[in-house]
Amino acid sequence: MEASSGSVSHPLTGAVLAPRPLYGDIAFSEDELQSDYSMRGKLADWMVAPENDYFGKVMANRVWADMMGRGLVEPVDDLRATNPATNEPLLAALGQYFADNKYDIKKLIGVIAKSHVYGLSSEPTERNVADTRNYSRHYRVRLRAEVLLDAISDITAMPNNFAAMPYGARSNQIWTHRVTSLFLDTFGRPDPNQDPPCERTPDSTVTQILHLMNSPELHAKVTNGNNAIGKMIDEQKAEPAEVIKQLYLLCYSREPDGEELEICKEIFENNKEKPKDAASYILWALMNTPEFTLKD
Repeated sequence: MEASSGSVSHPLTGAVLAPRPLYGDIAFSEDELQSDYSMRGKLADWMVAPENDYFGKVMANRVWADMMGRGLVEPVDDLRATNPATNEPLLAALGQYFADNKYDIKKLIGVIAKSHVYGLSSEPTERNVADTRNYSRHYRVRLRAEVLLDAISDITAMPNNFAAMPYGARSNQIWTHRVTSLFLDTFGRPDPNQDPPCERTPDSTVTQILHLMNSPELHAKVTNGNNAIGKMIDEQKAEPAEVIKQLYLLCYSREPDGEELEICKEIFENNKEKPKDAASYILWALMNTPEFTLKD
């Protein structure tokens, strides 16, 4: 709830001190100070005022970082004169575009998504392999914790089971980050015990690799005979080639190439009596590849 007043009295002079932001000034009339005028509303008016360009720049930088893999300013919340953007004119233009379009995030996303730089390949060349600042190529980023866990659940058709949540709830529906999940913690979801509690860890770690390879939770989803692939084998009596094709489509949204198909067929050949085991071996391997865990 919002307090009806935000003013305080100076401890020595007794003068009434109106609330104000750290930078900038907000004018309050005497009537507003004595009334139930919304303090949050006054702050919101100041944040989106034409003379304050920080709000537009901050949001533009965050959206850019989310879409491009790296912010124009890094860390994304550290905008200051001594930490300039890699491209100050671009950040200013995006912030102004955001403000001119009444702070419509969809339009901001649209203008970035339609840009040339967003469409660049993530495959490095000899000239840009060392570039991590100038967006000469698209920077690969790891899928967020919630996206990755929900993708695994969707592929296997084995729902999540979180405490204090309905069975089958998705990771992005969790009402608090204090809901226990070793997977989400390992892959960097926001930590409510850290400061600030809303920031997530984007870095890839050895622990994440080991978790994908050894997690009992993931093992249960992948090897369950009633998962999506197991049911397909039981109900459709699908040939190995078709099962392999479906595995690749589920994980990579593409079909296997000739070499991949032959390797996977050999796995089925070595497990003729246990096709579900063969499918689980392949599925486990696909989930442990950069093509699955990284966003190009």
